[in-house]
Amino acid sequence: MSDQVLVTGAAGFIGRHLIQRLVEIDENDILATDIVETPPKRYAEHVGEEVTYISGDITEEAFLDNILADSFDRIYHLAAIVGVDKYVKDPLHIAEVNIIATHNILERIKNTDVRFVFTSTSEVYGKNPNLPWEETSDRVIGPSTIDRWSYSTGKGAAEHMIHGLVDAETEFTATVVRPFNLYGPGQRPKFVLPAFVEKVVNDNPPTVYDDGTQTRCFTYIDDFIDAIIQSSTSEAGANEVFNIGSTRETEIRELAEIVIDISDKNLQPEYIDTDELYGDSYEDLDRRVPDTSKTDKVLNWAAGTSLENGNWHLLEWGNINF
Repeated sequence: MSDQVLVTGAAGFIGRHLIQRLVEIDENDILATDIVETPPKRYAEHVGEEVTYISGDITEEAFLDNILADSFDRIYHLAAIVGVDKYVKDPLHIAEVNIIATHNILERIKNTDVRFVFTSTSEVYGKNPNLPWEETSDRVIGPSTIDRWSYSTGKGAAEHMIHGLVDAETEFTATVVRPFNLYGPGQRPKFVLPAFVEKVVNDNPPTVYDDGTQTRCFTYIDDFIDAIIQSSTSEAGANEVFNIGSTRETEIRELAEIVIDISDKNLQPEYIDTDELYGDSYEDLDRRVPDTSKTDKVLNWAAGTSLENGNWHLLEWGNINF
């Protein structure tokens, strides 16, 4: 018997890749929902067969009543407002989607036998200087006057709700995953790697903020999809939190050079001072590094795609789409 699966945010970057993989597994009856009217091309051919696609707004309670009228084995809650560029435009809508809609979904399923899979963020650790971050590391969040911390705060609030329901000892179970700097084909060029690729394939220098010595651990989307499915379908992943990410720490200026080298273009990165660009509204992190020992031990998972190979796939996609 097929698992009944609901995916919110199904037209987003993660959702497109997740649903494609769930279809390939061929053991799932999938309901996909997003505010986007039509399903993405990546899995559109499966709509009407393995996938049912319903367009709607998860901030509307009548819509939630509709999609949650049936029971599900798993719910992948991916829907969120993501991206520093969006935080300043409509802060109330961010809270509405990232916190209130999550609350309203949980309210409807809290007494059901469902595995709720929540995609959180590495941003929940904030500015904690003690690296690498374990799943139990403290959250050290910046001031509320800095826009970027609204996303971390929203995801943290959602995690508190989830853990509270787990502690209530109902049939409800949950898996929380915290991805670290995902990248891959189909990601919008407001994120660093696709932004570099878009620039380079159009023969423009990639833009690096400040001196580019900030480091990140970049995780290819296919590796993340493997981890989220494995964590959500195994007993070992029930009521657990997992860091999902590569542990290879890469400077942003080095990343720009990798993209340029793979593209074989004669370019040099362009450096921009964020103080001049954003003023006091921007706050960056020097380093962001996960401790993935728990994920390795419990799920036997580690990121398997090298940054060079992942960038090659992204550039191949970017040459067609940018």
